Amino acid sequence: MCGIFAISGDSPKAGASVLKGLKKLEYRGYDSWGVCVRESKDGTVFIDKEIGKISTVRRNFPDGCEAIGHSRWATHGGVTKANAHPHQVGKVTLVHNGIFENYITHKKTLKTYKFLSETDTEVIAAMIDNFLHQGSTPDQAIRKAATQIEGRFAILVMVEGISGIYAARRGSPLIVGRGSNQTFVASDIPAFLEQTNVVNYLDDNEMVYVCGKNAQFSDLRTGDPVQKRNIEVPWKIEEAEKGEWSHFMIKEIFEQKETIARVLKQEDEKLLQAMKLLQESNGAYFIACGTAHKAAMAAEYFFADISGRKINVVPASEMPSFERFVNPKTAIIAVSQSGETADVLEILERSKKKGAKIIGLTNVLSSSIARMAHVHLSINAGPEKAVASTKAATAQMALLFLLAFTDVNKINIGRQILWATASSINDMLNPRYESWIRSVAERIVDHPNLFIIGRKSLYPMALESAIKIQEVSYIHAQGFAAGELKHGPIALIEKGTPCIVLGDDQETVSNATELKSRGAKIIGVSATKQDVFDEWLRVPDCNGAQAIASIIPVQILAYHLALLKGLDPDMPRNLAKSVTVK
Repeated sequence: MCGIFAISGDSPKAGASVLKGLKKLEYRGYDSWGVCVRESKDGTVFIDKEIGKISTVRRNFPDGCEAIGHSRWATHGGVTKANAHPHQVGKVTLVHNGIFENYITHKKTLKTYKFLSETDTEVIAAMIDNFLHQGSTPDQAIRKAATQIEGRFAILVMVEGISGIYAARRGSPLIVGRGSNQTFVASDIPAFLEQTNVVNYLDDNEMVYVCGKNAQFSDLRTGDPVQKRNIEVPWKIEEAEKGEWSHFMIKEIFEQKETIARVLKQEDEKLLQAMKLLQESNGAYFIACGTAHKAAMAAEYFFADISGRKINVVPASEMPSFERFVNPKTAIIAVSQSGETADVLEILERSKKKGAKIIGLTNVLSSSIARMAHVHLSINAGPEKAVASTKAATAQMALLFLLAFTDVNKINIGRQILWATASSINDMLNPRYESWIRSVAERIVDHPNLFIIGRKSLYPMALESAIKIQEVSYIHAQGFAAGELKHGPIALIEKGTPCIVLGDDQETVSNATELKSRGAKIIGVSATKQDVFDEWLRVPDCNGAQAIASIIPVQILAYHLALLKGLDPDMPRNLAKSVTVK
């Protein structure tokens, strides 16, 4: 959810640097923003915060070598300046990502404090300040507060009169960047990637004290020192910047030329390790949320069609109803772009205690899911900053497609199909193709409703298509299984209603004809043009990997529907990139 960022070093422009880094984390939250600078002249703190997006903000900050900042996605308390972070209580200035579930209980006990906001975050600051007044050192006060917090959190803390910045986490991500003369702490790597790609990953129930180029790691529960190794992240700064593109969303859509092929760099040994866990199980689940869940639904078809294996697909939020069936012979395949999805992590924590084997598919090598998994496979998509997932979704599907072939000892055949798919998508993605899709968007943008149908692995892509259109254009869109039309959904069709039809098989074309006979405008997404299509968005024939290619023109369509409505496709309302709270 929220983005948090801190710098401690030797540059007196820490405030400006934190503001710049927060802009690179805005995809995590853009309701409000705030920066706190410890001033060089006297050590006092200067706080500047406002509601609204941070991307266009320009500010002059006082000189200071230490600063913390926050870009908010509102959970507790409305979008107001009072609720914006940082929060200052007594000697403590704090920013927070996560949810303090039992904050009201503790707020009632802190009777000497006058709270200025509606947030749970301000209560954490008060708790730490209260422990300081009782004689605790800052690290002791933070540890004591952490023991009383129910829920997931990542915090950055400044204490009056003490140089350096404290950070702690449980459940929400924090990464330490190691510069030559300064140290960074952030929710995600793009915040400091311009300065360094050398990182330490803070694990659950750990904290760090950073001062200049030094970082001291410890166990959040015991205070015992923790050793960390430096890890070099393979991302390049260009991957985390828009460059000449108007928006991250369209940049990331076009990057699918490369990212699908990049999936194929998986080591055979890792694929075989993952499949060994799956093959030794007597029951398996895909768990995921949102777009990743739709990728997992497509994978259910891949495994059924390619290897004859049945894998249950359950949204992570619904998995508690099925946890009674989890045991040491269960395999759980967790799919997540960030690797920090709260609902998924909670299921994994409980399932692992029951002895289940965990296979993780994420885009972040050292995410919480990656570290929790018995086998982790990276989708290798590179930074994805638009809230609406595009390249990560197709990379997830490509890796799951390859796993299905691994299940029947045909990795090379799977690779050949995906190489051909990547090559065909490379040919498909060009300015002329995008221009044609924009013209289709112009002809349907004024319709309040839009429906999508698909069959087999294209049924999940109908659901995913609806998500993309809903997310960025706010048009009411729904996806259906093509064969279910006559069981209710066809009643929604009126004259001129746009209906996207994924696929050109005989049964789906017949369903399209039924829609058209009720007045629908048919937009076909397929390898061949059918007479029933009023508009045709061509995709290559991908030999079983059709779901991967078929979602891409709908991603482009959603993007241009958003632009035509004057919306920002990178930052849709009410949404944030990484859902790290329930």
